Amino acid sequence: MKRVELVQLGLGNVGRAVAQIVLEERKRWLERWGVEVVYRAVVDTSGALAGEELLPRAIRLKEEGSKLSELGVEPLEDVLRSEPEAGATRVVVDLAVHGDTSDLDLLGVENGAYLVLSNKGPLSGTTQRYERLVGTLGDRLWHEATVGAGMPVISTLKSLIEGGDEVFEIQTSPSGTLGFIMSAVEGGRSFSEAVREAVELRYTEPDPRDDLSGLDVARKAIILARTMGRKIEPEEIPYESLVPKGLEDVPLKEFMERLPEADEEFAERLLAVEEHHMLRYLARIPAQGPVEVGLVDTPVESPFGPINGPVNVFDFRTRRYSDVTLTVSGPGAGPERTASGVVFDLLDITHKVVEEEGG
Repeated sequence: MKRVELVQLGLGNVGRAVAQIVLEERKRWLERWGVEVVYRAVVDTSGALAGEELLPRAIRLKEEGSKLSELGVEPLEDVLRSEPEAGATRVVVDLAVHGDTSDLDLLGVENGAYLVLSNKGPLSGTTQRYERLVGTLGDRLWHEATVGAGMPVISTLKSLIEGGDEVFEIQTSPSGTLGFIMSAVEGGRSFSEAVREAVELRYTEPDPRDDLSGLDVARKAIILARTMGRKIEPEEIPYESLVPKGLEDVPLKEFMERLPEADEEFAERLLAVEEHHMLRYLARIPAQGPVEVGLVDTPVESPFGPINGPVNVFDFRTRRYSDVTLTVSGPGAGPERTASGVVFDLLDITHKVVEEEGG
């Protein structure tokens, strides 16, 4: 029997969904592949909860908005520096919502651990930090869920490049949240109504301004550009914010109450769209030249015109797919979908462990 132990950074919406899938499915994985998946620790900003005996209680505690420290935690650095159990393969799973946690990730993988990311921060910071992380990890880095939730976007892009194709441009609507909001507004709801519905359906981050700001899309664009081989700094990508002016820094409750103030201006923006066009929040990532992120008048017949609901669309124009582009599309919002992408990566690593150990 082989053993994979997880150190998970983050127990928010996605983190809890990942933990619940692992707890529910690992018996089947053990029976099918002979691999036991266990939790070495789960982590939040208050510290690391070692072992998994208290994990179900920790999940309930985080759902209530409390900290893991209420259950007793160890210093995070001690857990990350610790050696895996004899014969076990360690995987650091970084599901933190905010920030560049690359230093913590590096600390966690210095003993040969794998790294799985849904947190975009470590791959979308400065080139120096990005190259340090990627250079250290090599083929021990999995990050499908940083861009397309559970969709095969990074793997598709890598397959095109490794297969000898040349990627000229990626155009994408990579935010299921913004896809939902824009299609809801086009369907007759006001901007504020669409945002509130997205919040209720858990398509947004706890603070919807994290989605509306456009930063999430910009980070995904950086990751795609770097996967294409481009060297690019975050400040090279300006992005359009949909957060109403004057509401950027007010408390969340006040923001939601005052959101209708933006309805009239947004309705006017929608009316200005050309006939047979749709308003979409897109990122355009060419092989050379500036990366563009913001609202775009998009022809109805384009791959982005039919978007309805929390859908992501990634359109690849390459040497082999030039007259007819290669399009990957599917649902891209909701913690369960991102969690699925993380679990797919975990299973990939599990299969790799089995193969390397002759299973």
